[in-house]
Amino acid sequence: MLTSQVIFMKHLYGQPEAISGNHLHGFFFKKILGTQDPRLAEIMHDPKISKPLAISYMFPWKHMYWFRISSWDERIPEAVFSYFNKHKEIELNRCGFQLIKTTTHPDESLWANRQSVQAFIDSYSNEIDRFRLVHKGATSFKTGNAHIPLPVPDLVISSIYRKLPPPLMESIQHIKKEELIEALQLKGYQIDSIYNKKTYGSITAFKGVTRWQLDKKSSLAVRKAINLMFHFSFYSGIGVKTSQGMGMCRIV
Repeated sequence: MLTSQVIFMKHLYGQPEAISGNHLHGFFFKKILGTQDPRLAEIMHDPKISKPLAISYMFPWKHMYWFRISSWDERIPEAVFSYFNKHKEIELNRCGFQLIKTTTHPDESLWANRQSVQAFIDSYSNEIDRFRLVHKGATSFKTGNAHIPLPVPDLVISSIYRKLPPPLMESIQHIKKEELIEALQLKGYQIDSIYNKKTYGSITAFKGVTRWQLDKKSSLAVRKAINLMFHFSFYSGIGVKTSQGMGMCRIV
């Protein structure tokens, strides 16, 4: 299953703006996964293992705050639901919150969803030639020791490609990554450059909207694969430190 769980909370005390992606990352691994599935937490903390999840920053909305945990490993949403069934008040960096609700229903949040991998493939394995990405989370890419705060096509494709779960990888395995990169063109953007301090180690990044177009000479299979990948970025995020708040985006 592909799951995007949005957690809505009421603020009780403290300063929510002081909560970073690193705090939410630690809360997930120590409090949620660490108490509900310690063995999985231990496995996923291995730096050599690609983490099958992304965690957003905390955002204000009306009278509430919310953050999101998205994943493509069914053990993760099970742990999240189990934890919040038992704990109705939480503390993050000396800031208290009361749980209002958790949801995976897209009618309750644009950032919530839950669907099987096959339903996802059936829904998004179609042809597109242009689209936009809304980058809600600070986004940056890493090449060598340098962070690149720009929406460079090869970096975008590579960051999504390496996070694809096996069933999605299998569905596009006949296509080379180089073909995907060659077909993708950045046609415009409206982004702000920011010095992101909400993740461990300040990183130069960007937020905003990017516009993309596919080369009309590219094959139908390549266009379908790119459509599938960019819809998957809703769950995976793009760029670096997606489990610490960065890279949250959606295709529109």
